[in-house]
Amino acid sequence: MFQKRGPDVSLFRQFLNLLGCILVVPLYLFVTHFTRHPATLDILMTIFSAEYNRFANENRRRRLKAPSQASKDPENASYRLNDTTSATECMATIVGYREDPGLFARALESYKTAAECRFVLVGIDGDDTPDMEMVHVFNGVFPEKSAVIHVDEPLGEVAMKTFEKLTKVDGNTQAPHMYMEATIAHCCQVARGILFEHGLDLGEAGDVTRLCLFQPHLHKKGIMFSAFIFSIVISEMLGIEYMWSSDSDTIIMPDTLRGTIGTIAGDPRVGGGSAGLILHNEMETITTKLGGMVYWSEVYVSRSTALASGISDCQSGPSTAFRVSALPAILYPWYTQTVMGHRMIVNEDRHLTTNLILRGWTVTYASDTLAATDTPTTLSRWLMQQVRWGRAGHIEALQQPQIYVLTNPLFLWAAFKREAGPLLFLTSILYYLITGRSLTYLNLSDLGLRVGYSMVYNFFRNPARVRDGGWFWVIPGFLFYYIPLPVIHLWSLITVFQDGWGTSMRSSSEMSKRGKAWKRWKDLGFFVVWMGVVGGTLARVFANMAGWDETRIFQAIVLGMIVPSVVSFYGLVICE
Repeated sequence: MFQKRGPDVSLFRQFLNLLGCILVVPLYLFVTHFTRHPATLDILMTIFSAEYNRFANENRRRRLKAPSQASKDPENASYRLNDTTSATECMATIVGYREDPGLFARALESYKTAAECRFVLVGIDGDDTPDMEMVHVFNGVFPEKSAVIHVDEPLGEVAMKTFEKLTKVDGNTQAPHMYMEATIAHCCQVARGILFEHGLDLGEAGDVTRLCLFQPHLHKKGIMFSAFIFSIVISEMLGIEYMWSSDSDTIIMPDTLRGTIGTIAGDPRVGGGSAGLILHNEMETITTKLGGMVYWSEVYVSRSTALASGISDCQSGPSTAFRVSALPAILYPWYTQTVMGHRMIVNEDRHLTTNLILRGWTVTYASDTLAATDTPTTLSRWLMQQVRWGRAGHIEALQQPQIYVLTNPLFLWAAFKREAGPLLFLTSILYYLITGRSLTYLNLSDLGLRVGYSMVYNFFRNPARVRDGGWFWVIPGFLFYYIPLPVIHLWSLITVFQDGWGTSMRSSSEMSKRGKAWKRWKDLGFFVVWMGVVGGTLARVFANMAGWDETRIFQAIVLGMIVPSVVSFYGLVICE
C-alpha cells in the first residue's frame, strides 16, 4: 500500500500531448472568432464534457459491480451487493478549526448513515480552551468506541525537521523523492507510536472506530498533514484502501462515499476524486440564496470543463476521496510547496490534485454524487472566499507547466479558458468605459442562448433540485457570479502570495471578532472600485443609447461611477 505511483506516461505520448497543446488554443480561438455564437458554442462544449464525465464514471462503477464467476448465480445477488459495499469501504478524515458546534455535530452525525465508512478520524487545529468545544462535540456524537489524542507537535513540522536532517546526514547525495519517502515513513512511525502509547491496537473486535486528534494551532495544511499521516497508518492497520477527506462544516448523504469512491475503486489508474456540492444553509440569507443558485447553475457546469480531458483539475476540499496508497508520495511536496521562494499554506485542495496528476494518477469528479457544504452568509465573506480560491487556481495553472504534457491537450484548453476568459472580459469592459467602442463581439441572443442551454441542462441532469421559489434567483444568481468574476480573477492574481484565510471560523469566539475598517478596505476595496467601473460602463451604455453628446455622457459616467462605489463602500467597509 505504501508509496505507489500512477501509470507512467510514455515519452511518445508526452510528445503527442505537447503537439496537441500547441494546436488546441489557436484552434479554439479560430473557431470562436468565426462564430456568431461563441458563448453558446462554449456551453455546448462544456455540456459535452459533463456528459462524457458521467459516462466514464458509470463505466468505472459498472466494472466495480460486475459479478465475479463465483457469484453470477441470481440467488447470490445479496452477496454481490455486500461485495460491492466491501470494495468501496473507506475511512473518513474530517478536519476543522473552531467550527460552530451545532453544525459540527450535524456533520459528524451524517457519517453514521454511511455503511461504507469503517473508521472516522477527526483532526482539530488547535489545543487552546476555545478549541476544546469541538472535542466536546466529538465526544457527544461518538460516546462509544471512541478516543481523543493530543499531538504535542504537528507532524508537518516533524516532517520538515526530519527531511532537513536526512539531507544533511549524507550530503544530499540521493534524489529528493528518496528523502521524502523516508520522511513520510518516519512520520508514520511516529503516528503509530502515538497510537500504541494510548493503547489503540486498532482492528480488534470492539476496539475504537472513532478517533479525535488535536494539536497546537498552525493552519489547515498543518492539521490535514497530521490527519493524513494518521489515516495512512490506520488504513494499513485495518486493511482499508480508500480515504474520504472533508471539512467540519460538510454533511454527507447516505450514498456520498459509495458514489465517489466507486469512481476510484473501479479504475486502477485513478488516485483521487471528489463529489459534487450543494449548500445546506442556502435559505439563511440573500447571499446564501444567490450562492446556492451559483452552485446549482454555474459550479456544476464549469467544474466539468476540464473533464473533456478525462481528468478533474481540482478536488473540492469538502468532498474529496483518495486511494490511500497514492498519498505517501505526494504529502511532503504538497505540504512544503513554495512559489518563487514563498511558502504556500492556504493552497491545499488544488495542489493535492496537481501532485496526483504529476505522479501519473487520474482524478475523477463524481458530479452525480452530492455532499452539502456551508457557504458564507455575507457578501464580504463570499468575495474573500472567491479570492482565496482564485489564488489557488492561478498558482496551479501556471506553476507546473509539465502537467499539460502528462494530460490530454483539452486539459490545457480548460486552463486557458479559466485564466484568460475573465481577463478578456475585464479588458473589454475597461476599453468600452474609456473609448465607448467594443473590443469584443457581443451578441445578446448568444448570451440568452447560453443561459437557456445551461438552465435546461441543469434542470434535467443536475442531481441537485431547485427549491420552491428557487427559479426566481436564476438571473440574480447569474449576475451575482459573473459581475464580480473579472475583478476577483485579477485581484487574486495580484495578491497571489497573500496567505490570509479570508474568512473567520464559525465558532462563537471567532464570529464575535470584527475587523477594523481599514482592514476591510484592504480586503474589499478592489470590489468597491470595480462597482464604480461597472456603474460607469452601464451609464455609458444607456447614454449612448439615448444619443447624448460627449459632455452629458461624461457626466453620466461620473455619476454612474460614484453612486455604486459609495453604496458598496458603505455596505462592505463601514457597515459590515
